[in-house]
Amino acid sequence: MKTGTKLVVVAAMLVAGCASGPQVRTGCAPNYGAAAVGALAGGLLGAQVGGGTGRNAAIAVGAGTGALVGSQVDCR
Repeated sequence: MKTGTKLVVVAAMLVAGCASGPQVRTGCAPNYGAAAVGALAGGLLGAQVGGGTGRNAAIAVGAGTGALVGSQVDCR
């Protein structure tokens, strides 16, 4: 898969998470196991997208985003 295609896929996944509209939070507890899995998956995706010194940034952003999304899995 080319780098441009990977960027489009990652961007589409991030935007899709916002497609359902605003959510009202009612005190949902974070899911730490899912956060760890999300961080791992996001880091792996980031490693595929980035290159050179940008690779470390892509891994960090992917892991952070994955952890944030994963921690909120049960809140929907």
